[in-house]
Amino acid sequence: MIVVLESLKTVVNEFEPLLIDIRRYLHQYPELSGQEINTANYIHARLQEAGIEAEIINTEAGPAVIGYIHSEKNQETIVFRADMDALPVTDKKTKSYASKVKGVMHACGHDFHTTVVLGTALTLAKLKNELNVNLKFIFQPSEEVSNSGADALTRMGVMDDVDAIFTIHALPTLQTGKIGIKYGMVAAAVDFFKLTVKGRSGHSARPNEAIDAIFVASHILNCLYSDIARQFNPVDPFVISVGKIQGGTASNIIAETCEIEGTVRTFEPDMRDKILDLIKERSIHHARAYGASVEFENYNGNPPVINDVTLARLTEDSASGIIGAENIERISKPSLGADDFASYLSYAPGMLIRVGTGGEGASYPLHSTMFDIDERAIAITVKILSSVAINFSKSKNYLQNWAQNTVV
Repeated sequence: MIVVLESLKTVVNEFEPLLIDIRRYLHQYPELSGQEINTANYIHARLQEAGIEAEIINTEAGPAVIGYIHSEKNQETIVFRADMDALPVTDKKTKSYASKVKGVMHACGHDFHTTVVLGTALTLAKLKNELNVNLKFIFQPSEEVSNSGADALTRMGVMDDVDAIFTIHALPTLQTGKIGIKYGMVAAAVDFFKLTVKGRSGHSARPNEAIDAIFVASHILNCLYSDIARQFNPVDPFVISVGKIQGGTASNIIAETCEIEGTVRTFEPDMRDKILDLIKERSIHHARAYGASVEFENYNGNPPVINDVTLARLTEDSASGIIGAENIERISKPSLGADDFASYLSYAPGMLIRVGTGGEGASYPLHSTMFDIDERAIAITVKILSSVAINFSKSKNYLQNWAQNTVV
């Protein structure tokens, strides 16, 4: 049976002005991946001020903060995770809380995520007597880069005693007051590649004496965006995107080298290596046709994010008591975006919740220079996560019966 506590709503409503101030502070002082020192110290201090046990852990991916609320011994442990890092994006908003750090911005909502998980910790510390579960709050660095904070933390054992983990992600295309629930596959796997095309430099007036690495790279790029897609079943979605091309030294010198860097995003495990192998094969072939060569590098990023269906049901039912069932959207298709939350799911079942943050002035897409949130989403989401924590152990029998008799 799902429980909705009026005291929970009261506590969150009292915290709401403080949480808005916290989010605005974080938005003004963003820190890039691996550099979240001020953010970690700020979150750690807030937790300790509330009497919540907390520690800062220095990982190879940057500083993390772990908070703890303990229930009785031998109880299950659930985690709420937030990512703290910002992006190398210039904030072009004119709001009073716009970023004060040149060229750095919370353009993906991580300030919102951090505030919500902190707010959940503050709320549940006030409602400790209602808990029948141990809580851990992970504030992780470096979600936006390949040196994943989630990977670093799992290697250090933060998931060793965990039974379930939850996280959120802002969704500006969904109106504030609504959430999106996806059962099963939520987000894609991502892999990274780098191609270094090697030609022969020469004078721009005599291209016949050189091998133009930029020209060769342009043909490879066309192949990546066209030919490779024809080699796979069109019902199996994937996307190849090139985010960086760099070559040449001057406008009148034919480039000797040109680098191409990009990502491959897939859902099917057997496609990951096949696509990377094909990129390497076709790139070498195109380069040879023009007398050039290619050096190929790649490494695997995050695996796909797959929501546990029982935790998805718990979230949906808990959220219904806060915002009403009519404000919960069942998401039918996964996203080709990636999230290192997937790393935690190798250790425990988990749930990624899409949270509506859209509203007036807050409809710009993620990673936009104008990105913002409707701040009403903060208190709403804290209520939902706090309700999930309270219902986790109290509703166990109900959820087990549902899981055994339901196909989603």
